[in-house]
Amino acid sequence: MPRSALFPSAIVAASLLSATPSRAEEGQAGSFITMEEISVPIIDASRIEGALRVSVVLQARDADGAAELARRMPELRMAGLSAAIEFARLHASPFSAVDAARLSSALTHALKGMDKRIAEVLIVKVSAMPE
Repeated sequence: MPRSALFPSAIVAASLLSATPSRAEEGQAGSFITMEEISVPIIDASRIEGALRVSVVLQARDADGAAELARRMPELRMAGLSAAIEFARLHASPFSAVDAARLSSALTHALKGMDKRIAEVLIVKVSAMPE
């Protein structure tokens, strides 16, 4: 059975992405960039035990920054994959809840290190499932 967690701030971000923006939100709505789901193996004792899946939304500091982040998405995704692989290797199990705060910290550190135009790294969905 999959274990997953949703951050309250991620729910707000997801609702901003799916809702039609009002005039007050128009400036901010364009600053959210959705990253394709990251899925990495959970390995224990040289065997694949499961998969860690995480959906991330990047919030840019401004609309121009969002356009540049969208252009750099392959590089940002590579950094996210690297951080997720390291997290899965050290801290994930398909049989326990994912420490979403620790994963968020790892992803934030990796992605903000790649591009300072990132204001926030929001985890929208995270799960660890056995294979």
